[in-house]
Amino acid sequence: MEPKKQVTWWRQDQFGWGLFLIAVGTWILLVMNGVLPERSWATWWPFAVVAMGVMAILGARDGKSLGSGVTTFAIGWWLAAAVHHWYGLTWKNSWPLVLVATGLGAITEWAASLVTARKKEGDHVC
Repeated sequence: MEPKKQVTWWRQDQFGWGLFLIAVGTWILLVMNGVLPERSWATWWPFAVVAMGVMAILGARDGKSLGSGVTTFAIGWWLAAAVHHWYGLTWKNSWPLVLVATGLGAITEWAASLVTARKKEGDHVC
């Protein structure tokens, strides 16, 4: 006899994508009806990458997916900084932040693997 699968009514990744689709649909509706300017996408698209990073973090099931989510999240903020020229950042002078974002993801993956290893050993992380 096969073990009974646990049915959950809510999965974080489905919830995150649902919220994302609602936000994009609402944004398109507002642009089409003249509430937002048509060129608003030109400056706000990096926040779609930030949102995808948040969804990846919330839906992470292991250290590797958590690290990827953190990388995506950080790259989204780099894109936003370059597009909006925050602190004088441009595409030309801010590209090293991609290395920082990738490093943040790698460190997050490493830290999550330590926590997972300790939990498997029965130790509690304080």
